[in-house]
Amino acid sequence: MAGFMGGYMGKVLHVDLETGEVRQESLDPEMASRFIGGMGLSTKVLYDEVGPEVDPLGPENVMIFATGPLTGTNAPASGRLEVTAKSPANGALGTGNTGGIWGVELKRAGYDVLIVRRSSPEPVYLWIDDGHVEIRKAGHLWGRDAWETTEMLGEELGARRENEIKVMTIGPAGENLVRFASLINEYYHSAARSGLGAVMGSKKLKAIAVRGSGRVTVARPEAFQAARREAMDRIVNSWHPTMKDTYKDFGDVGPLRLAKGSYRQGSLPFNNFQTTVQPQWMETNTMEMARPHIKGKKGVCYACPLACFNLAEVDEGKYAGLKIANATFVGPVFEFGGKCAIMSMPAIWKCKEVCHKLGMDIFSAGPIIAFAMELYQRGIIGKEDTGGLALEWGDEEAALQLLEDMAYRRGLGDILAEGSLGAAERLGKGARDYAYTTKGLEMFGTDPRASGTTWILGYLDSPRGGDNVKTTHTHADHAPLPRTLEQRFQMSYEDYCRQYIGYLDIFDDEKKQIFGDPPRLEDESWEGKAALTKWMGDLCSAISTLVLCIFPTTFGNALGPTHYARMLSAVTGKETTARELMEAGERVFNLQRLYLTRGGMDSKDDDFPDKFYDEEIPDGPAKGARLSRETIHGVMQEYYQLRGWDQNGVPTREKLAQLGLP
Repeated sequence: MAGFMGGYMGKVLHVDLETGEVRQESLDPEMASRFIGGMGLSTKVLYDEVGPEVDPLGPENVMIFATGPLTGTNAPASGRLEVTAKSPANGALGTGNTGGIWGVELKRAGYDVLIVRRSSPEPVYLWIDDGHVEIRKAGHLWGRDAWETTEMLGEELGARRENEIKVMTIGPAGENLVRFASLINEYYHSAARSGLGAVMGSKKLKAIAVRGSGRVTVARPEAFQAARREAMDRIVNSWHPTMKDTYKDFGDVGPLRLAKGSYRQGSLPFNNFQTTVQPQWMETNTMEMARPHIKGKKGVCYACPLACFNLAEVDEGKYAGLKIANATFVGPVFEFGGKCAIMSMPAIWKCKEVCHKLGMDIFSAGPIIAFAMELYQRGIIGKEDTGGLALEWGDEEAALQLLEDMAYRRGLGDILAEGSLGAAERLGKGARDYAYTTKGLEMFGTDPRASGTTWILGYLDSPRGGDNVKTTHTHADHAPLPRTLEQRFQMSYEDYCRQYIGYLDIFDDEKKQIFGDPPRLEDESWEGKAALTKWMGDLCSAISTLVLCIFPTTFGNALGPTHYARMLSAVTGKETTARELMEAGERVFNLQRLYLTRGGMDSKDDDFPDKFYDEEIPDGPAKGARLSRETIHGVMQEYYQLRGWDQNGVPTREKLAQLGLP
């Protein structure tokens, strides 16, 4: 758009599925300046248009697909897209971030933001071909899985080569309004959490296909390439060998190596958080087991130097012929291998494939199956409830059957499709005690009783609940063991802390508040963790406005606001300091909190399930560990104070005025 800042196309695409109206409007420069893009712009639209009275699966819910000013440039890890709506999973703020190239294609088609309103009376899909936008009938696609839909639309729309047309779609789970249904794009990428696929299904919108040929204007190309090279160097050539190992592993086996570390730490939960010990684990579900199956790369995100999307192929056994990308993503191993106790990497990959095809969030589907298995173990449900299915721990066939049943809402699957809390309410008999959520969304990953302090605080202040991806998905407070530093790197613990913390792109005043003086790295201590949690929440919000992958920041801690602000300034031509970028992140984080508090959430929802306070870990390296209510609640009060919120976790008028929010 002539006269607009670099990095933006300057256009918002509005689609009304009820009337069939398609219109464009200019992106408000003031809004872009204050909320940047991605999660910032989408949160602002959601806050303004979707109030607490709106049914997430009703026509008044709004879906926002938002790119950022770095999308479509060659900034590292810039192939992301933010999707936002009111969540049917927990009735709160729903937001998901997906990779691949779909977001870049939307930008190249000429749009910074796509906003979809109301519902179609019949199944449709949206076709965006540069400036041509069309709503088309999708009756022939309804009932197809996500992969079939992607292939059919490629053929129907005349793709001249593979992946020329980028497709985002829902599967049967979205069509059947499964509360944790996801969006799938380019086969292997997903905006998974928050049940956004169910929102799209409620609108009878099967898919959005995009093809774009435009270019993103960079205001100061030389300055941008210099900033980009600096960022790439930090990612690829980090200062310390431990950082280099982190990125080498991402290119080799992705984040799967974290599973072994969690097992040794005693934080990898088995049998729905009942135990942390599984004798077969080290022989079945580690990166050594996965490595022989890796056959190259498939589905790598746009402009990504990490390239963690590895393609695995299974050549023998019951899953022979299975091919799955992003095979070394650690999530399915935690959720299906850990919580459901499935001791087979190919079986875990099969669960992942089924979730992608049917369009379901792995981080809810796995825990919900584990929840059902524990209910079966305790006699709360029996074969009369499961249709004759024996839900025994580790039974991969039972897990695969439940995935299908949930997606198609068959039998017990119809109840489980409501999510663990919704299912517990329908089942009764004390089932609620075994549904582990934060803010009503299933908890992903490790056992908080044995995890690092910063890591677990992110579960509590997360604006969507269930995970810490939007907050403290980091290991910035962790140091290798002193003997490892001395033997492998000839460095003392004190020298490591000083050098590593000096390397981090965190403001000096914040560093002292977080790490102390002299600085120390202690992931088991609570000192400074409220401050680090605030910092990471604001930084991750800022990154999600740009819109970039968080891995270069959270794993290895290579990038921070200085690097992002330099790239943003060069792209837009408008100077943005690192502190201004962090303030924008804080503004968005507070607006999200306002959305939650307006809907009735407050400090009571920033908490863990009772189990993690009342029950000790029974075995393994972390035997005897449990959380302290007094400690957690005290740290959260410190966190609220640092944020400028009251003791109930509600932003104060003074803080809102400071950030220019209503």
